[in-house]
Amino acid sequence: MKKVISIILSLVMLISVSAVAVSASAAVLSPESTTKSNKINVEVNGNETTEVIYEKDPQDPTKITFTYTGDGELEGWEFPGMTEGEDYIIISEDDNSITIQLINDYDGDVTANAIVKETTTKKKKSNDDRKSPKTGAATATAVAVAGAGVAVLAALRKKSED
Repeated sequence: MKKVISIILSLVMLISVSAVAVSASAAVLSPESTTKSNKINVEVNGNETTEVIYEKDPQDPTKITFTYTGDGELEGWEFPGMTEGEDYIIISEDDNSITIQLINDYDGDVTANAIVKETTTKKKKSNDDRKSPKTGAATATAVAVAGAGVAVLAALRKKSED
């Protein structure tokens, strides 16, 4: 009986430690936790959107290209909270894209707002891409609690056998 309880406790502890290790590594490998640059927000007519995408230049992360992918007619771009010539300069602008470069070691948030004709805009919707990943911390906690419960039961049984 003692061997069976020992094996069960070992398995539960192994599972608990593995679950916690996986959760910790998922949190460490999360791209949001390792990125330490400017926060970039994208909008259409002042509302958060998925119709604007951006890409940083791999050789120069201060250069950012924004592209409007929606169906509406793009009239222009604005960057609220930033001043052209002080915080950024426009490198190029064509069709539905604009490339800017952050200057003077600008370290604030970057918001790119695509100005689109009003008849095609959508209501503000949340961007699920910015949510942190589910790491399984709740599962790891449940397994750890179950392991502790088995350990307590085994200890009580051993005490009652003596």
